[in-house]
Parts: sequence; structure tokens; C-alpha cells
Amino acid sequence: MATEPTPEFKSQQFEFTEEHNRTISGLADSMKALASLMLLLGLAFTIFFALQLVTSLQSHAGYAPTVGLAAAMLLCLSIGFWTGGSANAFRKVVETKNEDVWHLMKALGKLHSMYSLLRTIILGSLLLAVVGLALLVVNMIQK
Repeated sequence: MATEPTPEFKSQQFEFTEEHNRTISGLADSMKALASLMLLLGLAFTIFFALQLVTSLQSHAGYAPTVGLAAAMLLCLSIGFWTGGSANAFRKVVETKNEDVWHLMKALGKLHSMYSLLRTIILGSLLLAVVGLALLVVNMIQK
């Protein structure tokens, strides 16, 4: 008894063309390079943070540089990991079939998370700058 071959599964999802895939592949490569550089920079800030923390603990000096290095370390590492994850999802758009939209939405979700973090950090920095400026003005008036 002969069985008929099963038809190839075709998803109703959109499949990108080769030209689209080349563009997305270039984006994924650039993002992966940026992610690697940000992770290296985060590692450098981690080393500086550890050295500064040891110095601050030994000398009982101010902790402002330590906190600044910790913030830079966390920012670089989070951008590096999120960008790398997004780059991997963009790469999967190119490499897989019948899952383009799913991988694209995953990549966009990771980018949204990263940009939400950056927005929060920038707004917090602006708030701290305004508070610092106000304290400076009050200090100048009192003298």
C-alpha cells in the first residue's frame, strides 16, 4: 500500500526576501559587534569598580567614584547583553524559515526593553543634574 508524501508545511507568516535577509543580516552583524564592545567596556568598568571599591574601603574615602563606576558597569553590561540578545533574534530571522515574524517580534521586544532602560536612566540623570544645579545655586547664595 503506497502512501502519498506529506506536503511541505507552509506557515501563513510572512517570509522575508533574500534582499531583506541581507539587510537584516547586516544589522545583526553590526549589533553583535556593538554588543561585544559594550560587554568588553562593561568588563573594564567592572575591574575599575572592584579596584576603586577596595581603595575606598581601605582609605575610608568617599564612595562617589565607586558608585559612578558601578553605574557605568551596569549600563554597559545591560546594553551589551540586550543588544546581543536582540542581534541573535535578528540573526534567527535570516537563518530560519516560517518563523520570521516571531523572531522579529522577539528582537523588537529586546530593543524596546533596552531603550526603556536608557530612557529611564537619561530622565534620572536629568533629574539629578537639576537637583545638583539647585544645590549649587543654594550653596552660592548662602555664601
